[in-house]
Amino acid sequence: MSRLRSSTRFFAVIVTILVIASAMPVSVQAQTAIDQVVVLYDASHGPQFAPDDAENGFKLMLDMVNASTRYLVRVHSTGPINASVLDGVDVLIEASPDTTYEFDPSEIDAISQLLNNGSSLLVMGDPAIAQNSTYWEDLPFRDLGDNIAVNRFLDQLNITAVRFSVNSTDTGDWSDSMFDYNHTLNITNPQLIQLDSSTWDVDHPIFHDINELVVMTATLKPIDAPCAIARGYDTSFAQYRRGPFTFSNTSFPNMTYYAEHPLSYSAVNGTFPPWLAAFEFNGSRIIVSGSTIMFSGRNLDLPESDSRSESQWFYMADNSRLFMNMLNWLSEDFVEPPSAVFPMMALSSAILLVGIAYYVIKKIR
Repeated sequence: MSRLRSSTRFFAVIVTILVIASAMPVSVQAQTAIDQVVVLYDASHGPQFAPDDAENGFKLMLDMVNASTRYLVRVHSTGPINASVLDGVDVLIEASPDTTYEFDPSEIDAISQLLNNGSSLLVMGDPAIAQNSTYWEDLPFRDLGDNIAVNRFLDQLNITAVRFSVNSTDTGDWSDSMFDYNHTLNITNPQLIQLDSSTWDVDHPIFHDINELVVMTATLKPIDAPCAIARGYDTSFAQYRRGPFTFSNTSFPNMTYYAEHPLSYSAVNGTFPPWLAAFEFNGSRIIVSGSTIMFSGRNLDLPESDSRSESQWFYMADNSRLFMNMLNWLSEDFVEPPSAVFPMMALSSAILLVGIAYYVIKKIR
């Protein structure tokens, strides 16, 4: 009889331990490929940065995303975007599309349906460059900052929260670029700006563990957009393009021109021009960024005399971490990590049943 009581106590202790353990939080293995967040990079609309180019394109960043157990990267290179292409996609990336590759209505319908189903969208543009840029010798990069295409894309989706600043001059429509002589990496190129945490919303999850960024970015309108979470300094301003080769005035905002044509600037000194916005749209999440290049493998746009001219944007400051944070926010709650509670409860129940059976058998004997 005493042996039976000892066995019963033993099983009771084991069951109690297992029940307590099942209620405790534990670390679990990351989710498998079956339930990864699917990220689609659209390479079919003439993006400036090829997904398979590590030196000048977006390969370094996409490889980093794909290396994470949370994400699975797909690349769409040819043919129109449709429901089949977007099947299972959680985050769609449109990075600096070109105006020569317009989105047709059927593609917009497919993307709209994607967003209506709760998936997210990352839209990125770029600043315009001038003839003195080190990128100018690379002919395709002369079109950097073709944000008219991005604005048209946002128009087609009826997304109205922000737009890229695009200004009209006598020679055409040109995108803005953010300048700052007080926070530039090199005084000869005021477009390369070093930003600190005073310029962004430190409470937003996108800026978790972000201490410093290096950007070359276009600016967004309106200046006071509530969804803007990152801006320039009070010394930053948005410089408009005068024509295909030069900016209107790179030494200081042309205040005379601004007085006559106020829409030709997205921001002047003292206005903290925005460059990154994050918001919700019909149940989906959207980020609009003024810079694709800051996440690319391209070398910095600096004179050869500057030792940093051989550095790649991807490795600068916390740039790549910011991109991962952006994806995390866009895909928040998309994938739930497997829980250890239910397996532990099942195991506890099985042992409890074995204990009861053992007790009944002993009782019958």
